[in-house]
Amino acid sequence: MQLHSLLPVVIFALSVHALPTRHHERGIFDSVGTLDNVLVFDAPAFPDPANPGNTLVNLQAFVSLRQIDLGPLTSGISAALKTLGLDVGNKLSTVEERIKLFGAIGLSGKTVKATVSGCSAQVQLNGTSGLPDLGMVLQTASLGKCGSGKESIAQVKTSGLDSRTFNATIFNSPNSGFGVISDIDDTVKISNVLDKLALAKSTLLDDPEPVPGMPELYASLAKSLNDPQFVYVSGSPFQLYPFLNNFIDTTYSASKGPILLQNLTLVDIPGLLDFAKSDGVQEYKVSMIERIHGMYPNKKFLAVGDSTQKDPETYGEAFNKFGADFITCSWIRRVEGADNSDERFAAAFKGVTAEKFRIYTDADIPSLANINVAGGEC
Repeated sequence: MQLHSLLPVVIFALSVHALPTRHHERGIFDSVGTLDNVLVFDAPAFPDPANPGNTLVNLQAFVSLRQIDLGPLTSGISAALKTLGLDVGNKLSTVEERIKLFGAIGLSGKTVKATVSGCSAQVQLNGTSGLPDLGMVLQTASLGKCGSGKESIAQVKTSGLDSRTFNATIFNSPNSGFGVISDIDDTVKISNVLDKLALAKSTLLDDPEPVPGMPELYASLAKSLNDPQFVYVSGSPFQLYPFLNNFIDTTYSASKGPILLQNLTLVDIPGLLDFAKSDGVQEYKVSMIERIHGMYPNKKFLAVGDSTQKDPETYGEAFNKFGADFITCSWIRRVEGADNSDERFAAAFKGVTAEKFRIYTDADIPSLANINVAGGEC
């Protein structure tokens, strides 16, 4: 699911599937400094196929100007919510926290250096990009030799004059065993993407709520699949990352993992609503699954999504593209009000045997834990 269709701003954006490193002449302002903010995304790590014993990480960061006045943006959003019948009331601080990255001014040409606990090499991301992905950088870098733990902390510091640190979790996993690729909105989190008013409320005002039974199911999968690599793939914009990351880390603490979101560049903020269409989400998600396949070509993945947008079509395409040895099973939550016709699912999973996908209801969620996915059941 994607949430950017409900943000009360007009966003002119370009979705990208990989952000190239930009080569430029280095200057005194290249390093991240006291006037900058850094968002470091939780990241997947995997064995280096060219150098056994070493670990690679697919690390992403966003560098922006530190001081931003959110007043105009907050006022515009508050007014836009009132047109939907929503009063911000005492939730102004919640709204500001969730939309602050939409007002961030990305900075190009910034070098981000991170140290990772338990690993021998420092990571250097060379040069945040210019337009259209201003301030963003994504690179695969070597961590050298790392300890045996699954989770480690990547830390970015600015300078000796600045006490701030920017941290992210690195999730290390072997190129074997199992993993889980999961959507977020209306798969593990109640977002009500089919209802504009309810989606705006759940995204900007309310405390996030899990789909009942899903935290317990994912905790069960974490055990039955022997500590799989969970990767959350969502069409939502990266500006919502802190909100979604906190939700996954707390509500799904037994099944934490990196979250892959679309890179959307905010260009204009008039006080209007733009309910953007979901065009391109399937292409984006398939490209993210291709990235995961590049890191873990020998893992077997369970793919979990829902019927509100393009998850069935995405997982069906991924199955046919990467094979049954990679996408071994797909589970799709049947959401009331979505297109849940047999014809839709038959077309989405064309070429996929019926034993390789399952359409489930909320009442089925507790029983999913009894399926022996590791043994080949679906």
